Amino acid sequence: MLTPDGEPLHLDPDLVHGIMIGVDPAHPHTEHQQILPPGSTLILYTDGLIEDPGTSLADGLNALALRASALAEFPLDVLCDELSTPPGPGRHRDDIALLALRVP
Repeated sequence: MLTPDGEPLHLDPDLVHGIMIGVDPAHPHTEHQQILPPGSTLILYTDGLIEDPGTSLADGLNALALRASALAEFPLDVLCDELSTPPGPGRHRDDIALLALRVP
């Protein structure tokens, strides 16, 4: 999530653990609620956006946070286009799905 002033925040990790959607339709999923402040941006993405061979998951998350923060004031289509564009040659070897929404 990006706050209205562009600060990147990871949502509470205790709320996001569980089996991935679609792996086992019979497996129950827990619902969670998070209040987003007006002007904040929620970014949902698949692992292809942050995973890079030879790089830790924490480094991938931090790199995404820095890139997203720099794009916080841009329209959502620009933010998504820029985030889904590899930051360097040979990056993003996996597929990417990305969804962003901004709270009015």
